[in-house]
Amino acid sequence: MLVSHDLFVVSCINASSFPSFQSPSSNLKMSRRYGWFDEIRTFFPTIWLILAPLILSPLLFLGQEGKCTFVILTMSCYWVAEVVPLAVTSFIPMIALPFLGIVGIKQVAPKYFADTNIVFFNSLMLSLAVEECQLHKRIALKMLTYVGTRPHWLMAGFMIITSFISLWISDTACCALMAPIAYALLEEIMIPKMRRDKKIEEIENTKVLENEEIEERKLDTSKLSARDRGICKCMMLLVAHASLIGGTGTINSTGPNLIFRDNIEKNFPNEDHGISYLSWMAFAIPPMIFYMFSSWFIVQLQFLGPRHMMGMFKKPTESEKEEEEFARKAVLKSYNQLGPMTWAEKSTLVIFLLAVLSWISSDPKVIPGWSDLFKKGYVTDSCSGLVAVFLLFIWPKNKPDLRMFRKDKNRASVRQEPLIDWDCVRRRFPWSIILLLGAGFAISEAVKVSGLSTLIAYNLNSTISSLPLFGMQVILSIVVVVMTEFSTNSATASIFIPISFTLAESVCAHPLYFSIPTAIGPSFSFMLPMATPANAIVYETKTIRMIDMVSCGVLLNIFCIVITVINMNTWAYWLFNMGTYPDYAIRHATNLTGNSTHCF
Repeated sequence: MLVSHDLFVVSCINASSFPSFQSPSSNLKMSRRYGWFDEIRTFFPTIWLILAPLILSPLLFLGQEGKCTFVILTMSCYWVAEVVPLAVTSFIPMIALPFLGIVGIKQVAPKYFADTNIVFFNSLMLSLAVEECQLHKRIALKMLTYVGTRPHWLMAGFMIITSFISLWISDTACCALMAPIAYALLEEIMIPKMRRDKKIEEIENTKVLENEEIEERKLDTSKLSARDRGICKCMMLLVAHASLIGGTGTINSTGPNLIFRDNIEKNFPNEDHGISYLSWMAFAIPPMIFYMFSSWFIVQLQFLGPRHMMGMFKKPTESEKEEEEFARKAVLKSYNQLGPMTWAEKSTLVIFLLAVLSWISSDPKVIPGWSDLFKKGYVTDSCSGLVAVFLLFIWPKNKPDLRMFRKDKNRASVRQEPLIDWDCVRRRFPWSIILLLGAGFAISEAVKVSGLSTLIAYNLNSTISSLPLFGMQVILSIVVVVMTEFSTNSATASIFIPISFTLAESVCAHPLYFSIPTAIGPSFSFMLPMATPANAIVYETKTIRMIDMVSCGVLLNIFCIVITVINMNTWAYWLFNMGTYPDYAIRHATNLTGNSTHCF
């Protein structure tokens, strides 16, 4: 799910200010004759718009399951090729599912702004307020002053900060906030190290003598040493990884987690299934730390080499001390430019913390939460989140201009603007993400209603039923992680999470044993720029190549799958009591096995 605004923000960092010109070779290219191949390439989106459903049309004659598969694959084809804007592709379930008789429009439409989607809406609005007042930049730079400026510790600090912010807001928003900060920091440190072309130096020296202004230099990694170029790649790639990894830590911060939450509440309504904001954090934070360490280790090993890793604990040389001091000054300079903490930053921080506290304490499971004060099912996390969002629109951006606070009592009062207004939302809010997530919920419902989840679960069961549950979990985790590299994480989750619940029931496994890895797996889309907006945003900075992202992503995917499986069979296994088949699963069994009581 790509957010054009986010990509524009980051791509502006690299916008070249040199005047355009045409070389003789480019004139030759312009004068050559265009043929059919060029015509097809120009109109490929239109051709694929018609051709993809025609190729997939035989699926329409394979019953409800085939029709549902047709809708999913058509959407995937449109998403990958971007034949229309991704948000527009999200309308397809509301068009195709009713016309094909899979799910009625009255069932599909509410999915686009369901309770779970409102929670995500709240998170995005809070992130918008944080970005508007530059609170994220202050937090990031302040924490960097504590972690040190040696390259490996600077990377670790930036990764920790990014993951921490990603715990509370979406991975897309987090990467859009942090990537410009990381890039600006690299510019401060690396531009003085760039090799200068002799002709350019002569021209600039002439301009200095003539008192002419010199155009500001841009970061060009091709003019850096191999080590410095590797540091740039590490820093930017770690921002993308940390944005995705941090999203696994809380249940509200990323689309797949919300789809999981929506599915478990639909499958087991009004049941104590053990999943809450607090219990998810208790389960997810420990492996998140290992995911982060794996990314930090793998990225540095690839781009900086074993010698750099071995030198981590050695005493720095004089040149390294100079570099560290320069980096420290760059961080302090950026932080000092922010000035003292403003009224808007303080207000946003308080509202943000109150929202997070309300989500944690609403239904912690271990103790009664504040939601128990109301009728069961009437008040959810979306309600308290909307209260916080409402406050953002009424709380003043500057200190209230009340008579009691003013020195000049004679002048008229001035009404202050709110922390955010609707014009800001209209310009900067990523509505496309809401539509994409809504499409994921609609597809998830269709997969279940059409029987596609049951069909795939049966086929998986017949294929891997001879394996122990542990082996089935590993295979399912691998399939999900591979699929998410070629589709959006919400689309992957919406297909496989319902299947995981059906598969668990068919083999009498605990409902969470397969579904949690299926919810977390889509966040491990580290390989391709098109797999997730976080990758795309970082790729647009031109500091890394496609092969760099893919080679790192493959190894990191393997590490993350291993960590997830180990966690699911140790800490999470104990935390959610997966050794017993729960009573709520028996009460809501769908007789997939022909005998819903034999699991007991």
